[in-house]
Amino acid sequence: MIQLITEVIQKFGPRPAGSEAEKNAQLFIAEKCRQFTGKVQFLPFKEYLDARFGKLKYYVALYLVALILYWVQPEVALIISLVNGFFILFDLMSYRDILTTFPGKLQTSSNVEAVLEPTGEVKSTIIVSGHMDSTREYTWWYKLGGLGIKLTILAGALIVIQPLFYLWHYFAPASFHNYVWVGLLLLSPILIVYWSMHADHAVEGAQDNLSGISIAFESFKSLADAQTNGKSVLQNTRIKFVSFGSEEKGLCGSRAYVKQKLAELKKENAHLVNIDGVRLVDEIAIVYKELMNGTNHNPKLIDGLKKSFHHQHISFKTVMIPIGGTDAVSFARAGLPSVTLIGMSASEYDFTYHTRHDKVENIEPLALEHVKNGIVEFIKQWDSSSANS
Repeated sequence: MIQLITEVIQKFGPRPAGSEAEKNAQLFIAEKCRQFTGKVQFLPFKEYLDARFGKLKYYVALYLVALILYWVQPEVALIISLVNGFFILFDLMSYRDILTTFPGKLQTSSNVEAVLEPTGEVKSTIIVSGHMDSTREYTWWYKLGGLGIKLTILAGALIVIQPLFYLWHYFAPASFHNYVWVGLLLLSPILIVYWSMHADHAVEGAQDNLSGISIAFESFKSLADAQTNGKSVLQNTRIKFVSFGSEEKGLCGSRAYVKQKLAELKKENAHLVNIDGVRLVDEIAIVYKELMNGTNHNPKLIDGLKKSFHHQHISFKTVMIPIGGTDAVSFARAGLPSVTLIGMSASEYDFTYHTRHDKVENIEPLALEHVKNGIVEFIKQWDSSSANS
């Protein structure tokens, strides 16, 4: 798996969403899949890829405008801050896709899907997935490490707090509110982390998320029937490998995939096992909840993975991700059972995350092997249970 990660980076380098590098890497992984099945689809989609993070400067500007208008047009300041707070809370933080067409232009990205059919009747489908794109470097996370993440969270909180304060002032004005306003002014320089969050260059994305791509692909490959192209060794479970594009732009690839194939996915009783960021053996974890976007993952998948990891004598954790979102969110919100696996700390800053340190040499190969073995065991146990039901 390390070899596959290295090969993709050497051939294509960083793979920002919508770039030729992302597209060519997707075509590359599609060709890899054709060694085992003819059922491979390259699935382009169009999306406003800059809409999610392109609003960051607008959030900062509107905060400052509302700050100034507090003294001359308090009602207008209240309205501006309410709108600003609403969009940052739901469009940015909660991944609710409130306004997905502004700013920026329509761009093309792509997903890849490969399928292995079982030997018998299909009773369910397991999708193993990762995302191919890599992010532009988070400037302040690279410069300040964990402090950079804390300042990013604080900047978002500041924009959300502003309308709450203005509502308080509107309905229950008090003289000390002016001191609160001074506090909001003094804290405003923190918003620089939003204004200049992303650098111009993208990172290599070895763990985020070629680790997920390599684990999903090797799991898929391990279940292929060596004698029959397009078939797996399973009896009643269809296996799909999916490489999503543009995850780093707000889960755009998985959202497009679910929208395009929702009826098919429901009909085939599809379940998603997504892998996103595996680096350390001691941090292998099953994600049961994504706090910021409010997603709870499927208990049946979680329990099955726990049993499989135990069976393989693989140490793991069950964790809640406090910030961000994974491609499993797109499935869960469409009513499709999903879960995400990670291999990095969910509670402490990882120096590789969204920085130039996200290189192959910072991945522990055994972490990839353990997660793959756990997934393969899970799928075999799932199929056995399906065959006997």
